[in-house]
Amino acid sequence: NNLDEVPGQRIGLFGVAYGADEVPAAKPAGDGLLLCCEQLGASPESSVYVGDSPSDGKAARNAGMQSIGVLWGANGKAALEGGFDVLVDD
Repeated sequence: NNLDEVPGQRIGLFGVAYGADEVPAAKPAGDGLLLCCEQLGASPESSVYVGDSPSDGKAARNAGMQSIGVLWGANGKAALEGGFDVLVDD
């Protein structure tokens, strides 16, 4: 999360990325995800959010997106189960 970058000009691979201080409401609200979709010209219904925390799964659901929870992040299976559409371990 400590990237040497200018806010709003983030990682080219993703196109856009926003931090909690750059969106109207932080996760678990879906505001940041909806803003990313708007910037990319993508509909939330056709987008997938990948995360490693319960708030990530809630944000995806609140934005109307599908979600993938990753088990190699900050939380284990017990914390993520039920909060994502799919869990993956690699």
